[in-house]
Amino acid sequence: MHQVGGAATSSSSRARRIARRTRDSCAAVLANTLCSLLLGVLLVAGVVLFVLWLGLRPHRPRFHIASFSVAGGLDPDSSPAGASLAFNVTDRNPNRHIGIYYDAVHASVHYYDALVASGPAFAAGWYQPNKTTTSITGLLDVLGPTTTDASWPSFSAAVRAGRVPLRLQLTTAIRFRVTNALHSGRQRMHVSCDLLVGVDGHLLPDSVGAACDRYF
Repeated sequence: MHQVGGAATSSSSRARRIARRTRDSCAAVLANTLCSLLLGVLLVAGVVLFVLWLGLRPHRPRFHIASFSVAGGLDPDSSPAGASLAFNVTDRNPNRHIGIYYDAVHASVHYYDALVASGPAFAAGWYQPNKTTTSITGLLDVLGPTTTDASWPSFSAAVRAGRVPLRLQLTTAIRFRVTNALHSGRQRMHVSCDLLVGVDGHLLPDSVGAACDRYF
C-alpha cells in the first residue's frame, strides 16, 4: 500500500509539472505572437510615415535676382543718397503638394557693412501655391553712403572701376501648408543676394539671374 501511494504522489507531481510547462509554453507563444504583431505594426507605420515624408517634405523656396537699378546711375564724385533704388527677386516654390505662407517682407541693401537703403518690399503677407513663381519687388530710397562716411573712398573707387558690390537682404517669416488643417510652425527666413552694379546703376550681366542664399 505504501508503494502504491508513493507512485500516485509521483504521478500527480509529474502531471503538475507538465501542466506548468504547458502554461508557460502557451504564455511564451502568446507573448511572442503579440510582440511579432506589434513589431509588424510599427514597421508598417514606419514605412508609411517614411513614404509620406519623402512625398511631402517641404523644400525651401528658391530666390534669384532678376533686376536691380539705381535711378540716375552712380557718380564717383557724389553720393547716391536721395535717389531711388528698384529691385526684382524671383521666388520659386519647388514643392509638389505644399504651399507657402509669407509674412510681410523687409528689404535692405548694403555696401559691405554700410547701409545703402532700407524699407518694406511687401507690406502684407501672401500665399504662394505649389510649383509657382512669384516676383518680390521693391522701391527704396537710397540713404548712402555719403561723402563723409568712412566707406565713401572705397565706394567711390568701386564706382570708378565700374563694379560696385552690393548685397540685397530680404527678411520675412514663412509657414508651409500641406492641407487646410495642417500647417508648419512659423520660421524666420533671411535671403541674401550678392550682386554687382555698374556705373549706370544697373546689374552687370554676370549678376542677372544669380541665386540668392537662404538662412532659417
